[in-house]
Amino acid sequence: METVPCPITGSREFTPFLQAPDRFNLHGEPWQLVQSSASGLVMLNPRPGPDEMAAHYPAEAYDPFLHDENAHTLRDRAYLSVASLLLGGKAKIVMKRVDKPAKLVHILEVGCSTGKLLLRIHRDFGVPLTNLYGIESDRQAASTARRAGLGISEPDLRDADFDSRRFDRIIFWHALEHLHRIGEALDQARELLTPDGQIVIAVPNIESLDARRYGPNWIALDAPRHLYHFSPDTLRKLLEKHGLSVIDIVRWIPDTLYNVWYSEKLERSINGKPFGSDGIARAVFRAAESLATGRDPKRASSMIVRAVRMKK
Repeated sequence: METVPCPITGSREFTPFLQAPDRFNLHGEPWQLVQSSASGLVMLNPRPGPDEMAAHYPAEAYDPFLHDENAHTLRDRAYLSVASLLLGGKAKIVMKRVDKPAKLVHILEVGCSTGKLLLRIHRDFGVPLTNLYGIESDRQAASTARRAGLGISEPDLRDADFDSRRFDRIIFWHALEHLHRIGEALDQARELLTPDGQIVIAVPNIESLDARRYGPNWIALDAPRHLYHFSPDTLRKLLEKHGLSVIDIVRWIPDTLYNVWYSEKLERSINGKPFGSDGIARAVFRAAESLATGRDPKRASSMIVRAVRMKK
């Protein structure tokens, strides 16, 4: 276990925020989330060190459809069909405002898993496989991505060698909150950008309506795997510290549906209640309410942030 300072200010002054369960180990001790007195950032502290974290990623539970052949039932196949549609939406978001021919575009995804998003970008936009790179720590997922033709590098962005390549887009899609050395990763990403390149970040929003409603049972807390919990303000502060300027913040609606549905299930499981028709109705109502009041990205369940290098 390790205890770390606030990555924005370096301060070690914190106030208790809440205690969150591990959704895969509900009988274990809860994890402590604290809030930096200096920056307002919410973070897990103390936390498992880098060498301890693998034990907290139960592969089949954390991502049961890491490989499509794991989908055996009609419900599983339906899930994958929806996931495929969402991949198309993500690809469009990544490629928004790319103003050069596809054959000249270079993209890097940090935490690319099996490379499905990168492969979708290749399929939908024609970016050559040789221009698509990923960082992935899970060996099985990384091996799958390599077999698909993607350039998969070292599991740590700081150690990756791209032979002086620079990237038009660097993606952290629900990856930034997992990184132990978050500042170093952002510094490296900034240096790897082309002059007009963008970093695209998707993260849960700790100030969202559903985060406040479900408290310690909000599924996106995902303790201890999520080390940081950002608001639009704290993410902006962190990026600015590392020479990056936010140009856009929008909400990602599918995460609202996911977060509310699974938060409701988790809350009912912890309280010994079944997730029957009553739970489904409640989840649908709360999701609709969150969508209606979360049009402002500052209140949305999940946010997508675009950032560019700060001008000197």
